Amino acid sequence: MKSSGYKLPNVRPQSDYLYERRGPWPQPQPAHPFGFAPGVVHIPKNEIRHWNRTTGLRYTRTVLTYWPVAAWYAWTHRSLEPLSDEQYEEYITHSALSKFVSDELNEPERSKCPQNEKLRYFADLMKKEPNQSWWVSDFTLVKDLKKMTYPGVYVEPTIALFKGPLVNGKRKAVAIYFPENKLMLTPEDGNAWELAKYFVMQGASLRISLSAHANLHFPYDSINAITKSALPKDSVLLRLLLPHLELSLELNHNVLNSKNSPVQNPHNMPYAALPSDANGLMTLFLYGYHGMLNDPSEDAQGNLIFNPSYPMYEYQMEPRFFHSDYGTFLMAYYDVINGFVHKVIEQIPEKEYEDIMVWADYVKHWVPKFPAGHEIFVSTSSGVKFRNYKEENILAKAISSIVWDLSIGHAADHYNYSTININHMPFCIRVPPPASKNIPPLDRKAMVTWWDIFKHKYERQMFFVARNVTLLKDVRYNFNKPHEAPLRELNEQFLKDLHKTEKNLTVFNYIPLDQIARSIQY
Repeated sequence: MKSSGYKLPNVRPQSDYLYERRGPWPQPQPAHPFGFAPGVVHIPKNEIRHWNRTTGLRYTRTVLTYWPVAAWYAWTHRSLEPLSDEQYEEYITHSALSKFVSDELNEPERSKCPQNEKLRYFADLMKKEPNQSWWVSDFTLVKDLKKMTYPGVYVEPTIALFKGPLVNGKRKAVAIYFPENKLMLTPEDGNAWELAKYFVMQGASLRISLSAHANLHFPYDSINAITKSALPKDSVLLRLLLPHLELSLELNHNVLNSKNSPVQNPHNMPYAALPSDANGLMTLFLYGYHGMLNDPSEDAQGNLIFNPSYPMYEYQMEPRFFHSDYGTFLMAYYDVINGFVHKVIEQIPEKEYEDIMVWADYVKHWVPKFPAGHEIFVSTSSGVKFRNYKEENILAKAISSIVWDLSIGHAADHYNYSTININHMPFCIRVPPPASKNIPPLDRKAMVTWWDIFKHKYERQMFFVARNVTLLKDVRYNFNKPHEAPLRELNEQFLKDLHKTEKNLTVFNYIPLDQIARSIQY
């Protein structure tokens, strides 16, 4: 009788898995079950203890001892500092904030969203130079936060316009638009322009710290938990990913759920520098994950139109390229990681494919656009095989993106953002935004209080400065089986390639290699 080729799935004892398959798993996020990426609440005790001994201890030490440094800084830097156009261009188009520079006004991007509201806002300026390239940085996500700030604190939606190619890493500032009062300002508008730049810097600071950067953290909790619970301990894929999953679950859980978290902005804490309580700040997370609608919000067929600067979150099989030197820097390291991961995936034995197929299906359920098992593999009568391996190694691309995000993408944001002068980039502004092109000269001392600067300095040291526990340059994967010499050689070559990448950078080094954590640790 001919065999059908049907066979039962692999069955392994619980002892073959971390936490005996009773480990962490995603669930709707308690802090906001309908608006955030899924969270992980039941974190293994040994991971909590490890976090407490490392990251948690550093936070405690800093909150108890940093106040003299913050107080002295605030005493000697009691006002905002003048922000030249060159400095403004450097921050918005060259630093980590340049990840918000969008090419949506240029062809062919504009054809993807012909109803784009920014095409209307900047139409007159664009008509004057029809052959010019145009770039926008959109900070309208603060539109709901604006209604919930503390008394005497102002935020305002802004959209910054730039033009031309990169020159010495920067683009030329053209205009700042305030959509709520339809005010367009240019560098010729004197005091109003000077004030407008601070509101752009405030919006950029809030967007990177509480919206865009959150997508480097929280969607990966599902991958973290499922990887630890669904892959056997001897899995090559698990051993590849484990160093990059260290400390993150407890960190992210505390960020969203601890009453002392910066997101809760507890007013009694010296680091509570943000302009609103948690209710206002949560709106920034929501726009980062759920996206923002355009104006108009529907096309003629009733389909939703999203603001091109705020797409709904989807897993990126490759990092989104940013139109700046910062983007070039990030992709240089991604290329190294991608090359290494592809070679590791080639070494995974076929007997592990079925486990990975199941793992991918679990992740797909919780992470939008993550590839499903059947997109990576195909089941045949003779077993599970890669699908289209030579044309496109989907598994390697997915894993490269994970490793890059949890190390390079996250660490570079923190490190470079932490170098920006806080007296150019206020969280709280104590004067209203310009209502017209003609306003009195700025009193930069009146724009912030001593207490604002003190808290901002404290928050910078607590949560934004890189505070590493383990480094990417030192990562040693547990490829210690006798037959895994090729994997160990790949590990050694990867570390050499990281150093070579830093040495051969063609753009500014946004974070030294010896400051890149191997996982999300702060």
